[in-house]
Amino acid sequence: MRRAREARGLLLAAAVAALVATVLVTGLSEYNRRATDAGQRAVLRAATAEERSLLVSGAGGRDAAEFAARDRAVRTEFAAGIDGVPTTVAGARYGTGRQLTGDLGSAAPSGGDPVFAALVTLDGLADRAELVDGEWPTPGGAPLRVTLPEKVATTLGLTVGERIPLTDRSTERTSEVLLAGIWRPRDPNDPYWRLAPGVGQGSAGSTSSYGPFVLHPDDFAATFPGGFSASWLVEPDLAARPPADLVGVKDAVAAIAAVLPERAQLGNSAQSVTQVDRLIDRLVRADLVGRSALFTPLLLIVVLAGYALTLVAALLSEDRRGQTALLRARGAARWQLAGLAAREATLVVLPAALLAPPLAAQALRHTAVARPADTGLDLGGSALTWAVAVAVAVGCLLAMLSPALRHGGTYVADMAARSRP
Repeated sequence: MRRAREARGLLLAAAVAALVATVLVTGLSEYNRRATDAGQRAVLRAATAEERSLLVSGAGGRDAAEFAARDRAVRTEFAAGIDGVPTTVAGARYGTGRQLTGDLGSAAPSGGDPVFAALVTLDGLADRAELVDGEWPTPGGAPLRVTLPEKVATTLGLTVGERIPLTDRSTERTSEVLLAGIWRPRDPNDPYWRLAPGVGQGSAGSTSSYGPFVLHPDDFAATFPGGFSASWLVEPDLAARPPADLVGVKDAVAAIAAVLPERAQLGNSAQSVTQVDRLIDRLVRADLVGRSALFTPLLLIVVLAGYALTLVAALLSEDRRGQTALLRARGAARWQLAGLAAREATLVVLPAALLAPPLAAQALRHTAVARPADTGLDLGGSALTWAVAVAVAVGCLLAMLSPALRHGGTYVADMAARSRP
């Protein structure tokens, strides 16, 4: 302690240099991590539905058992995720051949061409859409209950409770469905709406087909026992893994898309459509750019801090040359002198290691990449933040120990060196 008091000016300078270096390196590392995460989220939000999902389409089968086998095969393929990345799977079935008759409002074609109703059933629709009016369809009603997107209902001039006449073009039999509810998408950009083309983009439909007229799954199975088509929307949670680790997901998606239609026996018209590979390429490039952007500032801080601490340590060593030589003359070994220097250097860098994470977190609260949860002083910091702070503190400790670890001369040689002009 007496040695430290005698050189308190130099030790204070070393402590300040170590603290500044540790806070800057820790803060920049955490800033870089948060900026990279924010960039990944921004890229994911800006991505198209095709880039965020895989759409598998094909024949639904000749009967309910055949469809159940195909549905099971598709879902089993993604049960464990894609290369370990969690995925969600939603399915849809599409019926054909039902013509809309009666008053079609502004949707009536000018040339007298038939207009068809797209009768479908969508998995999990209630979780992705909100009711504007009415209720979700219940099975077994007479007539069958359906729901419609709000814009389609407006285009067709339909309100809840109206009966909609339909004609089966294959048998010329007429029937009716009851409009039980009207809904709108919670998020029009959700990849889920690839299962209902036109809904996500706000289009009411084409000039020859309107929908989706969404049936309860039980009613759809009774109305279309076979001969329908089906689609499955697979959405991997790409935000659950760092961009650098998504290359395996890209390869896995390509491999699955190539073999799944045949493996699930979806027929000759089956197809898999995705642009996940493009999104992953953009994420990887953005991550690389983000990580390399702060490499030069970090390297500059490390080099300058190392030089500053080495200089302070050299000044301390020079100031104590006589004391050190005297200790050697009294039999002190090099490891004992190094131990004294290590204890002193630890006292200098320990405050930097303890204060850097909370100080860096507090500073980052005022940046554009502050996390939503950063509403107060973060006294803990992440494990990575503490690891960086400890690593920088150890580097500062070694820089201060460098003069003590160098080979020293004898007491007579040191005194002779000090006496030279």
